Amino acid sequence: MHLSARTQMLHRYSVLESLDVIKQLGFDGVEIGFLRMDWTMIPLSEMPVAALRERATTLGLGPNAVSMHADYIFDDAILARIKETIPVVHDFGTNILIINGAKKRTGDATEWQLMADRTRELVSVAETHDVVLALEFEPDFVVGSTADLLRLFADIPSPNLAANLDLGHVFLCDPDPLHAIAQVGGKIAHCHIEDMPVGKHDHRLPGQGDMDLGAFICALRDTGFDGAMALDLYAYDYEAVAKDTVAYLHELIDQNV
Repeated sequence: MHLSARTQMLHRYSVLESLDVIKQLGFDGVEIGFLRMDWTMIPLSEMPVAALRERATTLGLGPNAVSMHADYIFDDAILARIKETIPVVHDFGTNILIINGAKKRTGDATEWQLMADRTRELVSVAETHDVVLALEFEPDFVVGSTADLLRLFADIPSPNLAANLDLGHVFLCDPDPLHAIAQVGGKIAHCHIEDMPVGKHDHRLPGQGDMDLGAFICALRDTGFDGAMALDLYAYDYEAVAKDTVAYLHELIDQNV
């Protein structure tokens, strides 16, 4: 398994500049985000795509992913932006685009159908361009648990729709998190990793929550997953905590072979 950094968290730098910092901090790869730390969107026209791919290759960063965590369910402009981005995902040097949907508003069947219909639209574009959409479920979202994720996979049976499995969200939202990981299995394309306290959506430093991260890593490995896990921390100085955290997580990965 590989550890990636999220460019969104390195707000002191441009996306391109952040790649050198990510390498210096000991990460293996990078999740190139279209969102800034203040949750505003970086337009595709402002992404130096070729330079990012070239720099990541030069630095030996990989495997990588692109992400656009934004509400494509109720926001037509975001849906259009994701459709615009899918055809250029390979130009970043990856085939994975991470998406995540939206918070529930009504929780009814109509809302679920809208989620499924709009995701199906994106999957159709992804199939044309050989891109994998890695959907991340979030607490209180329309897709807010492993059961919801599996339901969506059943509604849209495509190899181009997979999971970005946030391990803290699995811990928080699923009654049997390790079984949930096994259920998603070969549909896991990418992961986020952090620690999480019981009953609270609070992304904490690994080792400072209630998760047995070693057991989660073992469960991932048992599915055959050998891809990237991006460190997902918002409430910390990412650059300040990353080097020690990366070393800790690499040790956990090595211990749980």
